Amino acid sequence: MEELTINKLDFKSMGLIGREQETATLKLCFDRLLQQDDDAETDSKSESTNELVFIRGFSGAGKSKLAKTLASEIDATSHGVYVEGKYELSGMDGGQPYSGIAKAFEKLCTKIQDDAPEHAIAEMSKAVTESLRQEAKMLMRLIPELNVLMDDQATERISVDNIETERGQERWKYALRTLTRILGSYFHPLVLMMDDLQWADVSSLDVIDYLISDVQNPHPLMIIGSYRSNEVDEKSILFDRMQTLERKSDKFSFRITDIEVKSCDVDGVNKMIMSMMSIDDENKTRELAEICFKRTDGNPFFLIEFMTMLHAEGLVAFNLGLLKWGFDVAKIEGATMSTANVVSLLQARMRKFPDNAQLLLQYAACLGSSFSSATLQFVWTELASVAVDNTDADFSRMLRLAQDAKLIEPCGPDELRFVHEKVQEAALYLSELVNPSFQFSLGLCLYRGLDQTDLERTAV
Repeated sequence: MEELTINKLDFKSMGLIGREQETATLKLCFDRLLQQDDDAETDSKSESTNELVFIRGFSGAGKSKLAKTLASEIDATSHGVYVEGKYELSGMDGGQPYSGIAKAFEKLCTKIQDDAPEHAIAEMSKAVTESLRQEAKMLMRLIPELNVLMDDQATERISVDNIETERGQERWKYALRTLTRILGSYFHPLVLMMDDLQWADVSSLDVIDYLISDVQNPHPLMIIGSYRSNEVDEKSILFDRMQTLERKSDKFSFRITDIEVKSCDVDGVNKMIMSMMSIDDENKTRELAEICFKRTDGNPFFLIEFMTMLHAEGLVAFNLGLLKWGFDVAKIEGATMSTANVVSLLQARMRKFPDNAQLLLQYAACLGSSFSSATLQFVWTELASVAVDNTDADFSRMLRLAQDAKLIEPCGPDELRFVHEKVQEAALYLSELVNPSFQFSLGLCLYRGLDQTDLERTAV
């Protein structure tokens, strides 16, 4: 029997309210990609035009959610694949070049292993091994999951250039371009989503440039890059690269589309609140929407956190007798006057958790925006008894508490992630625990306890 949710705010029903134009623009880019793929099936000489889409807006505006609409489009209309890689806050990925690119291809390899038929895997493996004999191990250093397509015997004697040298970087770009062509012939269209490009390293931007300008790729490619517009100015490396790409788009036959995801106006906020509460009359929630708009500036993620706080504090409540939501606008106005920002809201929620749950969130934040539950449990087992009095802390119970609070969510077998980078940021700075000394202890713990593959996946 499904859990009764009549007295809970329904965030899943919100969808992409107020984003109809942005969704239509993104779908138009994808439809062009599908059409080219159909043309290639009937005319092998037809030239493909890659699609590069930049989605910009403030943190929490819904950029990633907009991009993910293509995942369902692909599942419904094509044999393609949508994968995403995410860049971390400065220093949270260990300063590793190509981290977001590597994450996207890790997910692609995992999808191949889980979903592709054996004969297709065998064909891809043969093509990859034959085409990338000299670069295979270089790729596997940053994409360990690629072993599903690699012949160990064929690559065991190959020398590996240092990827940080100029020669190593050129070989890496060549290898990734070749791999993209091969995988694009099996999964077409191929859509790569690069999230939080404002934190991307120069080498990653070089790779994006190299892939999108590949005129010899017979199958069209789409790359989506999202970034925080308030963190990218004319002096940033991303801005400079976008200008370069704009200048070369005609010569290398790729289209660039810019989509801005703005904050919602009062009407948009009201529609979202109506959806959360399953209310049809916009006048009943208008005054509440005006307060929410003032406190959140129309940011959808901030709105969810604000409404969650109102519900937890009893300022918005469901009357089971009347079967409807009730709230006192004057009380809400007065009680939320001091609300600062979404990080403060999130930390206020977290500080109501048991001490052990707060500690677990901080450990998780140090591991990155995504992490394996096994790695988190290892860190908890090794370090929790040192940091807190309760040595018998129940890891599963603390983790379940974080998941029930919609702070952490599963994103694959044994994989977890923070629901938003602002949640990770709030957890990271929840107390003074996370400092250089603690990070050193955590890194030493991981170095001693994890194998090479798990270490490469862990951002500390």
